[in-house]
Formats: sequence, structure tokens, C-alpha cells
Amino acid sequence: MLNHDENSALVSSVINKYRKKDDNFPIKNIFIDIETEVMTYKIIRLNDEQFYLLRKNSLSLFENYGHIMSLSRDDSIIYSSFPKMYVTLKHIFGESGSYFDDYKGSFSFPFLIYFKKGEEEFGYAMNIYNVRSVIEFNMAKLIHADDKTAIRGIFNHPFDEFPESEITYVINFLVGYLTGYFRMIVKGYNEFFFHSVQSNLIVYGYKNGKFFQNHYNSQKKFDNAIQELKTIEISKNS
Repeated sequence: MLNHDENSALVSSVINKYRKKDDNFPIKNIFIDIETEVMTYKIIRLNDEQFYLLRKNSLSLFENYGHIMSLSRDDSIIYSSFPKMYVTLKHIFGESGSYFDDYKGSFSFPFLIYFKKGEEEFGYAMNIYNVRSVIEFNMAKLIHADDKTAIRGIFNHPFDEFPESEITYVINFLVGYLTGYFRMIVKGYNEFFFHSVQSNLIVYGYKNGKFFQNHYNSQKKFDNAIQELKTIEISKNS
């Protein structure tokens, strides 16, 4: 019979065996600081495991879809372009994570938002990911695992320490930052790729020197476009 220490070692060994292994592009905790009139926020890229460990003890916030729609109508930013947002996020923060529905989405970039008010520390998990035809900034307040007062499993309005006005500012800053960064790298970019959002028959990527994002009105046209892009991909890799 194994003793307590041997059991602990066995459990750790099994966890390490089945956990996601680092690939050739391990995610680094790259960060940017965002300063508003009242606060400085540290935005830190997380890998999937870090995001999971934080997100499982959290309180979800409602998404402000009015703000999302206003971003989608703004032609001066890259928000509404899946390929441009994806390439820029990847260029700055590393490869996409896997926290998205692969039928309704195609990329995920999770982050920790960290800040202090006086001596009190706060943390929020944020996942920038595409779902159907939009990109969302899913946020959740981090709470202690043993917090018995919090009601989990429901959506919440913003909390006092991180009000809607500050959330909006952070999102606007991020989109503006990504837009400016994209303009710096676009002239030197020349990497073929494509992704798809099956639920909405969307295919996007980069080919023949241009970014593209196509919405198809039939499954057949969508499937044909995917097959054509796969053929190009094979020819480029052969």
C-alpha cells in the first residue's frame, strides 16, 4: 500500500502526464499597462492552464453589446476584421489559446487584468475571443476559492472597483493599441493562413497579399472555399 507522500507523487505524475504539453511556441506572460484618470491596469497574457485556474473561481460579467456594436461600426479601427485582430494579437501576445467553441469561433486570447486600489488588490480574467460574427471581451471578477458568499453561475453587472466606464476605457484602449500596432506591421506581413467560423459560414485569413473575410450564404460555397484554401495550404507546405 502506498503511503501519503507516494500517493501525492503519483497524483502529480498522472496530472503531468495528461496536462497540456508546451508546444514549440509556449505562451509568455507578456503585459501592457493601461493608465486611466483613476487607475493603472496591468494586462497580462495567460496560457490556457493559467486562465482555467483563475477563471474557475470567478463571477462573470454581462457583456456590453451596445459597446461591441459601436466598435463594429467604427471603420477607423481593426475591431471588425477577424484576420487583422487575430494577426495583431498573435504578433504581440503569442499563439491563440483554445478557450473557444470551435464551431462558433476560431481564436482565444486570455488575459489577467490586475490593479490595486489603496492596499487592496483586484484581479479580473478577460478572454478576447470571436464568437459567431463578433469579437467579445469576456470578463469575470476573480474571487477566493473558499468564498461562501459569492453566487456563482450567474452574470453580474460591473462591480464598484471596476465600473462600466473603466471597462469601456480599457477595451477602447486595447482596440486602439491593436489598431496602431497593426499599421506598423502590415507592410511587412506576408504569411498565408485561414480560419473558419462554421456556425456563420465565415472564412477569413490572408492570401495573395491581402487580408480577407468572407461570409457565405450556403454550406456548399463555404465548403468549396475551405477546400480551395486547403489546397493552397498543401501546395505552400510541399
